[in-house]
Amino acid sequence: MFIYSLLTALLFLNPIPSLWVTSFKTKKGSRLFLYENVSRYMIGVIVSFFIFYVGLIDVTWHGILSSFAIIIILNLLSSASLSYYYEKKTTLSNRGAFMVGCLLAAGMAYMWIVYPAQTAQDRHSLPEATVEMDVMESASEENIRVVPYGNARYRSEIVFGELDNSARYHLGESSIQKIDDELYWVSPIEFDGLFRWFTTDHVPGYIKVSAENPNDQAELVDTYEMSYVPSAYFGENAKRMVRSEYEDIIIVSESFEPDENGHPYYVFSYGYYEFFRHGNKADGVVVLDAVSGEMERYDLDDMPEFIDQGVAEMTALNYATWFGQYGGGFINRFIGRDGVHEPRRNEMIGVFNADKDMYWFVDHERPRGSGNTMVGFSMINARTGEMTYYGGQEARGILNGNAARDRVDRAFEREQWIGTQPVLYSVYGQYTWVVPVVDRNNGFQKIALVHADSGRVVYADSRREVFNEYQNFLATGLDEDIDIPTDMANEVEENLTVERVTQSTDEDGTIVMILFEGKEQVFTVPVNRSQLALFIEPGDELLVQYIDTEEDTIAIQNYRNESLDR
Repeated sequence: MFIYSLLTALLFLNPIPSLWVTSFKTKKGSRLFLYENVSRYMIGVIVSFFIFYVGLIDVTWHGILSSFAIIIILNLLSSASLSYYYEKKTTLSNRGAFMVGCLLAAGMAYMWIVYPAQTAQDRHSLPEATVEMDVMESASEENIRVVPYGNARYRSEIVFGELDNSARYHLGESSIQKIDDELYWVSPIEFDGLFRWFTTDHVPGYIKVSAENPNDQAELVDTYEMSYVPSAYFGENAKRMVRSEYEDIIIVSESFEPDENGHPYYVFSYGYYEFFRHGNKADGVVVLDAVSGEMERYDLDDMPEFIDQGVAEMTALNYATWFGQYGGGFINRFIGRDGVHEPRRNEMIGVFNADKDMYWFVDHERPRGSGNTMVGFSMINARTGEMTYYGGQEARGILNGNAARDRVDRAFEREQWIGTQPVLYSVYGQYTWVVPVVDRNNGFQKIALVHADSGRVVYADSRREVFNEYQNFLATGLDEDIDIPTDMANEVEENLTVERVTQSTDEDGTIVMILFEGKEQVFTVPVNRSQLALFIEPGDELLVQYIDTEEDTIAIQNYRNESLDR
């Protein structure tokens, strides 16, 4: 980087050729001119060093031009004007320098202002989005997170506060990750300033919190001494290490991602610009070992399996924005607005599908929309960058995230609990907002499901319970004019014989699991709903009511043990 600073410092020298000739005709003039340009060069070295070393710009022709353009323009115009002032005449050199400065200023104004407008429709096509008119694939209970960001952050900060010398560090940004096929919120521990970094060899690890079980405690993972982190300085700064090794890549952002064994890595997403310095498209990642400092570069197609966020959130948000705003071109975005829609917020939410693949999600609305409904939503695969826009009839006109959260807030107005971080899923073929409910201190209270079409709210203490309640709601509680899946339309009641019975314990408490003769599915009864379930034995005859969702596990809505006559 220092070599680049020495070279680009030449851009600070006086650009008027005639002055270099005339100034050396006298001893005094040559001395003053030399002092001036030595000073210019030293200032140029300092400024260039800050641009390269502190700003960490990509070393590409457009990166350097974009960073130094204003300096070059000001140098040309000011030097030409001073030459005219001192020489009292227009020369070919100062006139040429002034014209070059004006042309460069006009050219950069075009590239920064006009060119983005001209390429607007091209950016609409850049994500190569697929428009899907059908309802997206239904999510299973296991891949829906119920612990919101605020609650995870609150519990992580409690554990962080128990660290020895915690004042030396601060808690990094929390992000959702899949580790060993389970969802967690992970938060790296970072240095808190230059002095703390200078007097400390490493940070003591990271904190993870289950995103699936609100009863799990936050855990400090302190088996790894992390020295190479974004909050370190000089040669140990994670981003500076990546920039030193890969000078020409366009670094978009970094994410903290432990592998399946819990080993900490920083993943730097990078891309390339399709149109000068805009239209960034995801291209790959650089993976940095936070313990050893070793790094490896991968294309998106070749990333290690443990990486969830190969495509940066900013890139995904740009994809969704360009796709929605520029379908009819730049002018149509402001005049006419035919077909224009845009993300409802300036952030994406990470969600996981049935295969535990991460997607960036955001709902779309019309410009100056009502604030209650959406016109569709985007799902961008966080590993491949593939974008799907769901804009079918079922997605248009349903509640957006704000409206779903408002419904939940009203449902718990007396308790003064609030909904937070709503995420849209397809649950049993119905678009449904999953909204964790917390108190004013971010303590987890309930999990709510909001039917996105009708606005009805169903809630319970745990994920399994709320899914059972939602099954019952879909079978019995929807309006007649709302189309529901055929497998949810009728409740089944039949006499069955118990073949096997066992118990399991999870975040919902004790669950009795039953195999009936002639049935392939596993039927479940929570003990907290029926203490008599503990006395079910093989051979018992049960009159069972349930909703057949054709899933492997089915919740029993109601039952009577005919063998016990109760």
